[in-house]
Amino acid sequence: MTDVSDASVDRLAAPTIDEAVDSAVVLDDGIPQLVIRVQPYAGMSGGDQVYLRWDTGVLRTSRVETHVVDTAEVGQTTLFTIPHPRPGAARVSYVISRATGEWRASDRLDITVRGRDGAGPREFGQGP
Repeated sequence: MTDVSDASVDRLAAPTIDEAVDSAVVLDDGIPQLVIRVQPYAGMSGGDQVYLRWDTGVLRTSRVETHVVDTAEVGQTTLFTIPHPRPGAARVSYVISRATGEWRASDRLDITVRGRDGAGPREFGQGP
């Protein structure tokens, strides 16, 4: 199996967040969750596993979500949601795991989530 650190040779595009403008999201009552998109990638095939990482630097607010690509989804955008995001900074990326054991990592998206009152960001590693 290929080490994830070796996947930097052919990196994937960073994910995108629908609600983001200039690498920031301002939460309001109309945004109960964030929609994260992973665009189709070269060689996408059924059975691939997509691991999304939402890293806030704070264990309780960091997440890893997994999606297994169905053959009907090949060539389609993979969607993830982050429910009830908290104000602060996050690093968002994903890794593709193929049935062959190959791993490919994406570039990272750095995002700032601000509350409606302008709260945020915090430095990585600081508590809520």
